[in-house]
Amino acid sequence: MAAKLPRWAAARPYQRRYERWAGWAVLLSALYGIALWVRVPLLGQKEFLPSETGLYRLAESLSMGGVALLLATLIGLDGWLGLRLLNDKAQVGRIAAARAWAGIALSLLYFGATRDFGGALLIGAHSGALLALLSRNSGALLAYPSLVWLGIFFVLPLVGVFAASLGRTTELGTLDLSTPSLENYQRLITPIGVSGLVYLNIIIRTLWIAFLTMVICLVIGYPFAFWIARQPERWRNIWLLLVMIPFWTNLLIRTYAWIIILRRDGVLNSVLMDVLGVINRPLDLLNTPGALLLGLVYGYLPFMVLPLYQSIERLDKRMVEAANDLYADPVRAFWRVVFPLTLPGVVAGCILVFIPTVGSYVISNVLGGGKFFLIGNLLEQQFIGASGDKAFGAAFGMVLTVLMLIATLVYFRLGRKAALT
Repeated sequence: MAAKLPRWAAARPYQRRYERWAGWAVLLSALYGIALWVRVPLLGQKEFLPSETGLYRLAESLSMGGVALLLATLIGLDGWLGLRLLNDKAQVGRIAAARAWAGIALSLLYFGATRDFGGALLIGAHSGALLALLSRNSGALLAYPSLVWLGIFFVLPLVGVFAASLGRTTELGTLDLSTPSLENYQRLITPIGVSGLVYLNIIIRTLWIAFLTMVICLVIGYPFAFWIARQPERWRNIWLLLVMIPFWTNLLIRTYAWIIILRRDGVLNSVLMDVLGVINRPLDLLNTPGALLLGLVYGYLPFMVLPLYQSIERLDKRMVEAANDLYADPVRAFWRVVFPLTLPGVVAGCILVFIPTVGSYVISNVLGGGKFFLIGNLLEQQFIGASGDKAFGAAFGMVLTVLMLIATLVYFRLGRKAALT
């Protein structure tokens, strides 16, 4: 009878693959360090590889010899460590992990000394990848690129916006973060003269318009998606293609097309006056709440139809037949069987419409004529306008972000309940 291998011995070949990858990653860092050592200390170059400009600035403030010595030390350490990992030396695992954490700390120090974001990102991302490899976890390795992407384009900007919201805007338009305070957030709920709670009213108006847009899209989109799902497969694909065609054109262009239709001398007034003869004078359709809602519904209706169609198309017809066999009329069968089973698509469509509507500003600018200020319009004014207050705009941006996060949490919560039922 063969002896049973210890647990660590059986797992060793699987773990060794990650150690080899980690070794190659460390050796790649050593090779890149050699390239930097040749170009910066020896040749004095500074405008080709990432980190060259930062190292040159560091050499100007310290000394070129010190930078060369630092690079040589890092190259030697990475070369030794990479070869040991490739040769399956398990005892260097902790050293490699310590080197990865030191690399992350070094990226922060490097950015603080040189303000070279690209170089700091390269050092930190490489060290993080090394940690993911040393963890011997396939899930961590697969999730790492997404985590880096979210960290760069979501977490860091969000931290920057939050920091800016605690500062104040100077007369020159720059941000002063020397005395952080919550003054900008207090302004959101502070009355302004006879106008009252202007900013709070903008938030409430934005949420109300987003809610109306979501409800109208649901009322229009659900029957349409249900009808598409009941068509033959050939026609079903054609109708889905027609739903997605608007995505091929920029939203701004599609919104400006409504001006041609809704203006006083536009297509709609011409048809009503000259063709049908139902009105004597042109209607003021543009720059109205109806035009704003029309543009929002037109722009975001496909976001409602597509998840609804996917949910309805997966509906088991035998459930409806069973309801009919139990003498349920069509209305009761819909509310008791069809709608609950398609609720995940309803929740997804509502969130996909609500969230972009809250942050929309193009449609309200074009079809609303600037008369109906939403959160997006206020943010545009604060950051782009000549008299804008960037710190106050950052505070409003944080409020918008919180609203988006709440809507996302509601989506996951309702989606989970719908899946369980």
